[in-house]
Amino acid sequence: MTSSKTSTTLKKALRFAGLPVSLVLISACTISPRPLDLATQREMIKEDLPNVFVQQEPITGALTLEEALARALKYNLDHRLMLMEEVLRNNQLHLSRFDMLPTLALNSGYVTRSNENLNLSRDTGTGNVTTDPSLSQDRNLGTANLNMSWNVLDFGVSYYQAHQNADQYLIAQERRRRVVNQVVQQVRAAYWRAATAEPLYRQVEPLLVEARQALVDAREVESQRLTPPLESLQYQKGLVEVIRELEGMEMDLAIAKAELASLMGLRPGEPFSLALPATDEMQAPQLDMAIEDMEELALLRRPELIEERYQQRISAAETRKALLRLFPSLTLSTSANYDSNSYLVNQNWADAAARLSWNLLNLASGPSAMRAAEAAEDVAEMRRLSLSMAALTQVHVSYQQYLRASKSFDRARVLDDIESRIFLAVSQAADNSAQSPLQRIRARMAAIYAEVNSFRAYAEVHSAVANLYVSMGLDLLPETVESHEITDLAADIREVLAQWNDGDIEALL
Repeated sequence: MTSSKTSTTLKKALRFAGLPVSLVLISACTISPRPLDLATQREMIKEDLPNVFVQQEPITGALTLEEALARALKYNLDHRLMLMEEVLRNNQLHLSRFDMLPTLALNSGYVTRSNENLNLSRDTGTGNVTTDPSLSQDRNLGTANLNMSWNVLDFGVSYYQAHQNADQYLIAQERRRRVVNQVVQQVRAAYWRAATAEPLYRQVEPLLVEARQALVDAREVESQRLTPPLESLQYQKGLVEVIRELEGMEMDLAIAKAELASLMGLRPGEPFSLALPATDEMQAPQLDMAIEDMEELALLRRPELIEERYQQRISAAETRKALLRLFPSLTLSTSANYDSNSYLVNQNWADAAARLSWNLLNLASGPSAMRAAEAAEDVAEMRRLSLSMAALTQVHVSYQQYLRASKSFDRARVLDDIESRIFLAVSQAADNSAQSPLQRIRARMAAIYAEVNSFRAYAEVHSAVANLYVSMGLDLLPETVESHEITDLAADIREVLAQWNDGDIEALL
């Protein structure tokens, strides 16, 4: 009879306890992949577009290079992403400082039983079991506990982890510097391509109309057999080649402006104009600095090298963490407790404890962990040395590119002047019917090409100087910016560019 009653009670208890487990298992089995439907994706796109194209300060007048750079640095998505990563690393650093503090946990609970917690006792002298059970615990219990514990080993590991997070924050800053340099280079290249597009587009378009009309006239002459067929076909071939080259130039000029708009974070198709310096103001920037000083600056300021130096410190801290894990772990704790059990004499009490634990298996795996950590240090050092060699090579290559670009710019200006005079002579001869329209069109196209090459050579000189300064790790933005307004950012950038053009390196350090 007693056995049957016990079995029934046990079954009830199992059903009572198994109900939450069954609910968890059922809910876990019902999870299945849920692909995004088109309506949800359209809604996400509507929410994303305002964030992609943020509300910018209005463009007033023609954009200068400084203002284009300021807009790119303020609104470019890649730069904004690196800024957010820097903020994330900073928050992680602040959060890791709390890991060194003791753990303070507040626990409370409620316990209920389906029956009374009865106990039988045995007499140690006679070995007889009492027939009457004793009761020492209520069926319904409420407990509370405030526990503070501090693990010395965890504190040491968290200490080095906090230092690693601090270095990760500094690495995020260097990566942002590197992204800024990349954005600056891309904007400078796109700006000059787009800046040459505006004045040249007005010259290419009428010339293209003239070439197409000349082709129509040539076909009319051929149909009337006013010239020999071979001569007429060769003339038409020359016109088609000219038209193809002009159309390609027209397409390149249109694409350049779209690329610049994308870098500045403007919505595609938004109109804007660019400011182009006068021809007599186009002077190549001068650079008066020894190559040895350039090498020293590169080793001191390059973001990649500074990042690797921080990575080496992170690897060294990882080695110390591996060493700490070989030691025993000491945990100190104290707590205040409460139990609602009415059978307790003291329902409130405090306790303190000190526990020492040592994972002996760490003694076996410890040497391997130390060797792995030391190998990581060696790899970080070798990577830093490799990047140092690459940085020095980039300085020399950038310097040679600057010298070549300066010479190319001088030659391009001379050629531009020659082609302009040739076109003038051919145009005068064409007016006197001494030259064919094809020759005049080709002379005009050659003059336009020479002007394009002159602007591009001017842009390449500035790009070469910018590459050289970037290879030395010099920043376009100052360390502190008083205001993030476009006009103020453009003024700061204009000052730095002036120092770059004057070769004033000391002012940038």
